[in-house]
Amino acid sequence: MRILISVDMEGIAGVTGRAEIVPGHSDYERFRRLMTAEANAAIQGAFDGGADSVVVNDSHGGMRNLLYEELDDRAELISGHNKVLTMVEGGQDADGALFIGYHARAGSARGVMDHTISSLQVHNWFMNGVAVSEAEINAALLSQFGVPVLLVSGDDQIAAQVRDRLPGTRTVIVKYGLDHRSARSLPRTTVWNMIREASAQAVRAPRPEVHPQAGPVTFRLEFTRSFYAEIAALMPVVKRIDGRTIEVQGADVVEAWRWASSALRLGSTGDN
Repeated sequence: MRILISVDMEGIAGVTGRAEIVPGHSDYERFRRLMTAEANAAIQGAFDGGADSVVVNDSHGGMRNLLYEELDDRAELISGHNKVLTMVEGGQDADGALFIGYHARAGSARGVMDHTISSLQVHNWFMNGVAVSEAEINAALLSQFGVPVLLVSGDDQIAAQVRDRLPGTRTVIVKYGLDHRSARSLPRTTVWNMIREASAQAVRAPRPEVHPQAGPVTFRLEFTRSFYAEIAALMPVVKRIDGRTIEVQGADVVEAWRWASSALRLGSTGDN
Protein backbone atom coordinates (compact mmCIF):
# COMPACT_ATOMS: atom_id res chain seq x y z
CA MET A 1 0.00 0.00 0.00
CA ARG A 2 1.42 3.37 -1.07
CA ILE A 3 0.55 6.52 0.90
CA LEU A 4 1.06 10.14 -0.13
CA ILE A 5 1.68 12.65 2.66
CA SER A 6 1.24 16.29 1.61
CA VAL A 7 2.75 18.66 4.18
CA ASP A 8 1.88 22.35 4.36
CA MET A 9 3.14 24.71 7.06
CA GLU A 10 0.51 27.21 8.22
CA GLY A 11 -1.40 24.43 9.99
CA ILE A 12 1.60 23.12 11.94
CA ALA A 13 1.22 23.47 15.72
CA GLY A 14 2.79 26.68 17.02
CA VAL A 15 2.72 28.51 13.68
CA THR A 16 0.92 31.87 13.83
CA GLY A 17 2.79 34.28 11.52
CA ARG A 18 5.07 34.92 8.56
CA ALA A 19 8.25 35.01 10.65
CA GLU A 20 7.77 31.29 11.23
CA ILE A 21 7.08 30.14 7.66
CA VAL A 22 9.12 32.36 5.30
CA PRO A 23 12.76 31.43 4.58
CA GLY A 24 15.18 34.02 5.91
CA HIS A 25 12.87 35.21 8.67
CA SER A 26 13.71 34.92 12.35
CA ASP A 27 11.89 31.74 13.35
CA TYR A 28 11.78 29.85 10.05
CA GLU A 29 14.54 27.34 10.87
CA ARG A 30 12.84 26.41 14.14
CA PHE A 31 9.49 25.82 12.52
CA ARG A 32 10.74 23.87 9.53
CA ARG A 33 12.02 21.38 12.12
CA LEU A 34 8.59 21.25 13.73
CA MET A 35 7.08 20.79 10.26
CA THR A 36 9.46 17.87 9.70
CA ALA A 37 8.52 16.41 13.10
CA GLU A 38 4.80 16.41 12.23
CA ALA A 39 5.62 14.83 8.86
CA ASN A 40 7.59 12.13 10.68
CA ALA A 41 4.65 11.43 12.99
CA ALA A 42 2.44 10.87 9.94
CA ILE A 43 5.07 8.67 8.27
CA GLN A 44 5.36 6.54 11.41
CA GLY A 45 1.59 6.26 11.60
CA ALA A 46 1.27 5.31 7.94
CA PHE A 47 3.75 2.46 8.34
CA ASP A 48 2.12 1.40 11.61
CA GLY A 49 -1.19 1.24 9.73
CA GLY A 50 0.16 -1.12 7.08
CA ALA A 51 1.72 1.07 4.39
CA ASP A 52 4.70 -0.45 2.63
CA SER A 53 5.61 2.74 0.73
CA VAL A 54 5.32 6.41 1.71
CA VAL A 55 6.07 9.46 -0.41
CA VAL A 56 6.12 12.89 1.24
CA ASN A 57 5.38 15.98 -0.84
CA ASP A 58 6.73 19.29 0.53
CA SER A 59 3.70 21.50 -0.14
CA HIS A 60 4.49 24.91 1.36
CA GLY A 61 5.63 28.02 -0.47
CA GLY A 62 8.66 27.22 -2.61
CA MET A 63 8.24 23.59 -1.45
CA ARG A 64 11.80 23.24 -0.14
CA ASN A 65 11.16 23.34 3.60
CA LEU A 66 11.30 19.79 4.99
CA LEU A 67 14.68 18.75 6.34
CA TYR A 68 15.65 15.77 4.23
CA GLU A 69 18.32 14.63 6.70
CA GLU A 70 15.80 14.61 9.56
CA LEU A 71 12.95 12.96 7.68
CA ASP A 72 12.10 9.33 8.50
CA ASP A 73 14.50 7.40 6.28
CA ARG A 74 11.80 5.02 5.06
CA ALA A 75 9.98 7.78 3.16
CA GLU A 76 10.66 9.28 -0.26
CA LEU A 77 10.62 13.09 -0.55
CA ILE A 78 9.27 15.24 -3.38
CA SER A 79 10.48 18.83 -3.15
CA GLY A 80 10.64 21.81 -5.48
CA HIS A 81 7.92 24.02 -6.91
CA ASN A 82 7.34 23.07 -10.57
CA LYS A 83 4.99 20.10 -10.17
CA VAL A 84 1.85 19.59 -12.27
CA LEU A 85 -0.23 18.57 -9.25
CA THR A 86 1.74 20.91 -6.94
CA MET A 87 0.69 19.97 -3.37
CA VAL A 88 -0.41 16.44 -4.30
CA GLU A 89 2.26 15.50 -6.82
CA GLY A 90 3.12 11.86 -6.25
CA GLY A 91 -0.49 10.95 -5.56
CA GLN A 92 -1.16 9.62 -9.04
CA ASP A 93 -0.25 6.07 -7.97
CA ALA A 94 -1.12 6.27 -4.27
CA ASP A 95 -3.73 4.26 -2.41
CA GLY A 96 -4.55 7.09 -0.02
CA ALA A 97 -3.39 10.53 1.11
CA LEU A 98 -2.72 12.28 4.41
CA PHE A 99 -2.72 16.11 4.53
CA ILE A 100 -0.55 17.50 7.35
CA GLY A 101 -0.28 21.14 8.45
CA TYR A 102 -3.25 22.35 6.40
CA HIS A 103 -5.16 25.60 7.02
CA ALA A 104 -8.62 27.08 6.55
CA ARG A 105 -9.84 28.57 3.29
CA ALA A 106 -9.58 32.29 2.57
CA GLY A 107 -11.98 34.41 4.58
CA SER A 108 -12.42 31.99 7.48
CA ALA A 109 -13.11 33.60 10.84
CA ARG A 110 -10.48 32.53 13.41
CA GLY A 111 -8.65 30.51 10.77
CA VAL A 112 -4.93 30.71 11.51
CA MET A 113 -3.25 32.29 8.45
CA ASP A 114 -6.35 31.48 6.38
CA HIS A 115 -5.90 31.74 2.61
CA THR A 116 -6.35 29.67 -0.53
CA ILE A 117 -3.26 28.92 -2.67
CA SER A 118 -1.82 32.46 -2.44
CA SER A 119 -2.20 34.77 0.55
CA LEU A 120 -0.76 37.68 -1.44
CA GLN A 121 -2.59 37.46 -4.76
CA VAL A 122 -5.86 35.57 -4.14
CA HIS A 123 -8.81 36.96 -2.18
CA ASN A 124 -11.10 33.99 -2.90
CA TRP A 125 -10.86 30.78 -4.93
CA PHE A 126 -14.03 29.10 -6.22
CA MET A 127 -14.56 25.64 -7.72
CA ASN A 128 -17.83 25.32 -9.65
CA GLY A 129 -19.14 28.40 -7.85
CA VAL A 130 -18.24 27.33 -4.30
CA ALA A 131 -15.45 28.91 -2.23
CA VAL A 132 -12.93 26.16 -1.46
CA SER A 133 -9.87 25.41 0.65
CA GLU A 134 -6.63 23.90 -0.56
CA ALA A 135 -7.71 20.62 1.03
CA GLU A 136 -10.82 20.56 -1.17
CA ILE A 137 -8.92 21.46 -4.34
CA ASN A 138 -6.31 18.79 -3.65
CA ALA A 139 -8.95 16.19 -2.78
CA ALA A 140 -10.64 16.91 -6.12
CA LEU A 141 -7.33 16.52 -7.97
CA LEU A 142 -6.67 13.19 -6.26
CA SER A 143 -10.21 12.02 -7.02
CA GLN A 144 -9.26 12.03 -10.71
CA PHE A 145 -6.89 9.14 -9.89
CA GLY A 146 -9.25 7.38 -7.48
CA VAL A 147 -7.19 8.37 -4.43
CA PRO A 148 -9.07 9.12 -1.17
CA VAL A 149 -7.99 11.71 1.40
CA LEU A 150 -7.80 9.74 4.60
CA LEU A 151 -6.79 12.43 7.10
CA VAL A 152 -6.27 16.20 7.43
CA SER A 153 -4.44 17.87 10.33
CA GLY A 154 -4.38 21.58 11.17
CA ASP A 155 -6.39 24.05 13.22
CA ASP A 156 -10.00 23.67 14.35
CA GLN A 157 -11.33 25.74 11.43
CA ILE A 158 -9.92 23.54 8.66
CA ALA A 159 -11.10 20.52 10.65
CA ALA A 160 -14.67 21.88 10.61
CA GLN A 161 -14.45 22.61 6.88
CA VAL A 162 -13.17 19.10 6.13
CA ARG A 163 -15.96 17.52 8.15
CA ASP A 164 -18.47 19.59 6.17
CA ARG A 165 -17.01 19.20 2.67
CA LEU A 166 -15.04 15.92 2.83
CA PRO A 167 -17.21 13.60 4.93
CA GLY A 168 -15.45 10.42 5.97
CA THR A 169 -12.04 12.07 6.17
CA ARG A 170 -10.48 11.97 9.63
CA THR A 171 -9.23 15.20 11.19
CA VAL A 172 -6.60 16.02 13.80
CA ILE A 173 -6.81 19.41 15.55
CA VAL A 174 -3.33 20.55 16.60
CA LYS A 175 -4.30 24.12 17.55
CA TYR A 176 -7.33 26.33 18.07
CA GLY A 177 -7.47 29.59 16.17
CA LEU A 178 -8.06 32.82 18.09
CA ASP A 179 -7.73 35.01 15.01
CA HIS A 180 -5.70 35.16 11.79
CA ARG A 181 -2.36 35.32 13.61
CA SER A 182 -2.86 33.83 17.04
CA ALA A 183 -3.68 30.35 18.27
CA ARG A 184 -3.70 28.03 21.25
CA SER A 185 -1.49 25.09 20.29
CA LEU A 186 -1.51 21.72 22.00
CA PRO A 187 1.72 20.32 23.53
CA ARG A 188 4.21 19.06 20.93
CA THR A 189 4.30 15.46 22.10
CA THR A 190 0.50 15.38 22.26
CA VAL A 191 0.34 16.66 18.66
CA TRP A 192 2.86 14.11 17.40
CA ASN A 193 1.11 11.22 19.19
CA MET A 194 -2.29 12.29 17.85
CA ILE A 195 -1.02 12.54 14.27
CA ARG A 196 0.76 9.19 14.49
CA GLU A 197 -2.21 7.35 15.99
CA ALA A 198 -4.81 8.94 13.68
CA SER A 199 -2.65 8.28 10.61
CA ALA A 200 -2.31 4.62 11.57
CA GLN A 201 -6.07 4.32 12.06
CA ALA A 202 -6.78 6.08 8.76
CA VAL A 203 -4.44 3.85 6.77
CA ARG A 204 -5.63 0.69 8.52
CA ALA A 205 -9.33 1.39 7.95
CA PRO A 206 -11.20 0.14 4.85
CA ARG A 207 -10.45 2.34 1.85
CA PRO A 208 -13.38 4.73 1.27
CA GLU A 209 -15.04 4.92 -2.12
CA VAL A 210 -13.88 7.81 -4.31
CA HIS A 211 -15.99 9.54 -6.95
CA PRO A 212 -14.01 11.63 -9.45
CA GLN A 213 -14.95 15.29 -9.60
CA ALA A 214 -17.48 15.54 -12.43
CA GLY A 215 -16.43 17.65 -15.40
CA PRO A 216 -16.36 20.16 -16.81
CA VAL A 217 -14.77 22.01 -13.87
CA THR A 218 -14.64 25.79 -13.51
CA PHE A 219 -12.20 27.65 -11.29
CA ARG A 220 -12.87 31.30 -10.52
CA LEU A 221 -10.09 33.38 -8.96
CA GLU A 222 -10.92 36.63 -7.24
CA PHE A 223 -7.60 38.44 -7.01
CA THR A 224 -6.59 41.01 -4.42
CA ARG A 225 -5.56 43.53 -7.11
CA SER A 226 -6.96 44.27 -10.56
CA PHE A 227 -3.57 44.12 -12.26
CA TYR A 228 -3.24 40.40 -11.45
CA ALA A 229 -6.47 39.78 -13.38
CA GLU A 230 -5.37 42.05 -16.21
CA ILE A 231 -2.16 40.10 -16.75
CA ALA A 232 -3.77 36.66 -16.27
CA ALA A 233 -6.39 37.55 -18.88
CA LEU A 234 -3.66 37.70 -21.52
CA MET A 235 -4.15 33.91 -21.71
CA PRO A 236 -6.82 33.14 -24.34
CA VAL A 237 -8.45 30.52 -22.09
CA VAL A 238 -9.05 33.08 -19.34
CA LYS A 239 -12.41 34.83 -19.10
CA ARG A 240 -12.37 38.21 -17.33
CA ILE A 241 -15.40 38.44 -15.03
CA ASP A 242 -14.78 41.84 -13.46
CA GLY A 243 -11.89 44.06 -12.42
CA ARG A 244 -10.34 41.53 -10.04
CA THR A 245 -11.90 38.23 -11.11
CA ILE A 246 -11.11 35.66 -13.80
CA GLU A 247 -12.49 32.26 -14.73
CA VAL A 248 -11.10 29.20 -16.47
CA GLN A 249 -12.70 25.88 -17.39
CA GLY A 250 -11.34 22.40 -18.08
CA ALA A 251 -12.81 19.14 -19.26
CA ASP A 252 -11.78 17.65 -15.92
CA VAL A 253 -10.39 19.00 -12.64
CA VAL A 254 -6.74 18.41 -13.57
CA GLU A 255 -7.07 20.37 -16.81
CA ALA A 256 -8.93 23.18 -15.05
CA TRP A 257 -6.28 23.24 -12.32
CA ARG A 258 -3.47 23.53 -14.86
CA TRP A 259 -5.18 26.51 -16.49
CA ALA A 260 -5.92 28.16 -13.14
CA SER A 261 -2.46 27.70 -11.68
CA SER A 262 -0.91 28.94 -14.93
CA ALA A 263 -3.13 32.02 -14.86
CA LEU A 264 -2.11 32.69 -11.26
CA ARG A 265 1.54 32.24 -12.11
CA LEU A 266 1.26 34.65 -15.02
CA GLY A 267 -0.77 37.17 -13.07
CA SER A 268 1.74 37.17 -10.21
CA THR A 269 4.41 38.52 -12.54
CA GLY A 270 2.70 41.86 -11.93
CA ASP A 271 4.59 41.98 -8.64
CA ASN A 272 7.79 42.36 -10.66
